[in-house]
Amino acid sequence: MAAGSLRPHIVRVMSERRERPLSTGEIYEAVATMGVAGFDPRAKRDRNLVNRELSDLAGMSPESHSKPAPQVLARVGRGRYIFREPELPMDQALVQEYLEPEEMYEKRTPRGRRSGPVRERAPESVRKSLFAVQRGICPGCGIYLPHYLRFEVDHIVALADDGRTEQRNLQLLCGYCNRVKGTKGKDGYRLRMAELRADNMATGVMADEGMAELTGKRLAQYHRGELSA
Repeated sequence: MAAGSLRPHIVRVMSERRERPLSTGEIYEAVATMGVAGFDPRAKRDRNLVNRELSDLAGMSPESHSKPAPQVLARVGRGRYIFREPELPMDQALVQEYLEPEEMYEKRTPRGRRSGPVRERAPESVRKSLFAVQRGICPGCGIYLPHYLRFEVDHIVALADDGRTEQRNLQLLCGYCNRVKGTKGKDGYRLRMAELRADNMATGVMADEGMAELTGKRLAQYHRGELSA
């Protein structure tokens, strides 16, 4: 069975062959030539992994299986896909990340147990409530995602700063904003939301500043008990 995420390999294959549609069989074989550890194009499990990523990248899956999925593929027939340039700045930024050298991509997506405070998983009911309050909008960049499982739960005050996994300290961020908020900032400190939005604008990944700010205000009202889900 293939180890790690196949998505960057699939995006690379499709972007390099963007001039024509590819069948799933051609995609399996192309991924196999990229030296993915443990990947067998004849193994049903590995084929299913590729099919799942293809559906996600074409916007046909109700949830994201790893990172947020820019819709960079279009299905043009049964089992046939073609590359399409992403329109949203956020999606363009994600595609660039997938096309980075493998070692750079792996640095951005560490595997295994993280050091630091134990992360308690937020209940599904809380995730759904936050999704309803945010109306599917990320307060960091304003991008719209159609399913609550495409978001990542963010601690407004980080666990490392004694924040708690309680509803008034939680919000839903897209995967990109969640990573930026947790890793960037002056001298390595975590970004506040206003700084995150400013950083997204400066780096060209802001999807809708107005919607991001409006969503942030709705969240603040919700956390104060002035707004219900």
